[in-house]
Amino acid sequence: MDRIYQAQAANQVRNVQIFKEKVNASEVQQSFENVKTMGGPFLDGGKKSHQQLAYLSKADRPLQLSNKLVPSEQRLSTLADVFDDKTLKRMGAVECATCASRTYQDKSDDASVSFQTPTHLSPTQAASAVISHEMEHVSNEQADAKEEGKEIIAQSVQIFQSICPECGISYVSGGLTKTTTVGKTNPYKDVMTHQAAGNLVDMML
Repeated sequence: MDRIYQAQAANQVRNVQIFKEKVNASEVQQSFENVKTMGGPFLDGGKKSHQQLAYLSKADRPLQLSNKLVPSEQRLSTLADVFDDKTLKRMGAVECATCASRTYQDKSDDASVSFQTPTHLSPTQAASAVISHEMEHVSNEQADAKEEGKEIIAQSVQIFQSICPECGISYVSGGLTKTTTVGKTNPYKDVMTHQAAGNLVDMML
């Protein structure tokens, strides 16, 4: 008798679970239909579920998700409503006339280095180009000192920065290489004169 009662109770519990699953499935289907009616994110006539949409790439997402993008012809005017002209130039949305016309030219007497004629450099290119140019001066000064028999006692490179008054961007505006040399001296030069004769004797005992 107990076994029969337990079996009947188990069947009732199973029937209740099946009924709940049907109710849940019905509610989910109804909610999907409501979303579909309201213009929700469904593709292929509502055949794809929300779980499937979660794995779609951005290119495969519904077109209505990209409706908030500003058209390309209206982007500049939209930015101009938020930012001033100087900020737009610093962002690169508007060209800075000062940066576009800035040129660099070597002012030294070394004709073997770069930038012998005015050359345009953008703010992003200036730093590496100026440093490379100054390293040419360093190498040439070292070669000249060696050729002339001089000794380099000090050598320094300065890189200068400025701020564009039109857009406010910081950029490298130039560089300066300083080299100090002295002639190599002979410690016995003064000793070998006529007046110093006999003052120095080198002997080996």
